Amino acid sequence: MNNSIINMENGVSYRQIIQDNDFFIATPIGTSMMPMIRERIDTVKLVKINRKLKKGDVILYERANKTYVLHRIVGIKRKKGNEKYILCGDNQVVLEKYVEENQIIAVMEGYYRGESYIDSDNKEYKRYVNSRIRSRKWRKIRYYLSRIYHKIFKRKK
Repeated sequence: MNNSIINMENGVSYRQIIQDNDFFIATPIGTSMMPMIRERIDTVKLVKINRKLKKGDVILYERANKTYVLHRIVGIKRKKGNEKYILCGDNQVVLEKYVEENQIIAVMEGYYRGESYIDSDNKEYKRYVNSRIRSRKWRKIRYYLSRIYHKIFKRKK
């Protein structure tokens, strides 16, 4: 599984950077956020969370294995004042369920594609987000049908 993972080189934690500076510009490694974010080409502006997170937000979070991952919120489960997030990369079909608030480090405010900055409030960006979230189920079906097709096709050789 490819993830948009951001490497930390000098031992300083992302939590510390965000806490000290309120933002961080990073170049993601991995293909899970394609086609929006191209691996090692585009950069993202991650900011301190100062609002309620919502479906469609891209967040930086830390998995239990200490891996940093950049994925989109595709669902939120609210239970007794506690929120758990359901996440998925734009280029993935498998959900990562029940990421807790304490795992979340920052939210993406926008990203740089070449010299252009695309803000997360941009109308075109919002259209992209909605279409990506809605199409995940169809992409999942297509993915599994493709796997079945390739298994059958390989057996015939």
